[in-house]
Amino acid sequence: MSNSGIITDLSTLTPMMQQYMGVKMQHPHSLMFYRMGDFYELFFEDAHKAAKLLGITLTHRGKANGEPIPMAGVPYHAAEGYLARLVKKGETVVICEQIGEVTGKAPVERGVVRIITSKLTG
Repeated sequence: MSNSGIITDLSTLTPMMQQYMGVKMQHPHSLMFYRMGDFYELFFEDAHKAAKLLGITLTHRGKANGEPIPMAGVPYHAAEGYLARLVKKGETVVICEQIGEVTGKAPVERGVVRIITSKLTG
């Protein structure tokens, strides 16, 4: 199942997952490290791919269309090592950080702050 294949109606997702999907749709071919507190989390196909490439646990967080949302994560403080391994394997990784203020009323605003790749641009 693909990122777009599992989601038919974004309004059925939590506000946090709506935010995630909005950013992910802008970078569909990159793995996205999505900052959640002390962890970077990956969801859907990104979670499956990262779990396989990094040998990390695949679990789930919440549901979409009644199905568990696949999730894998790495601790924030150890991210650079995981990033280096992914780039060495030819992956492009988008880092999505918390950039807004915590208000308690809505998810903290997040945005892409880095794109890491081994591919040369011309």
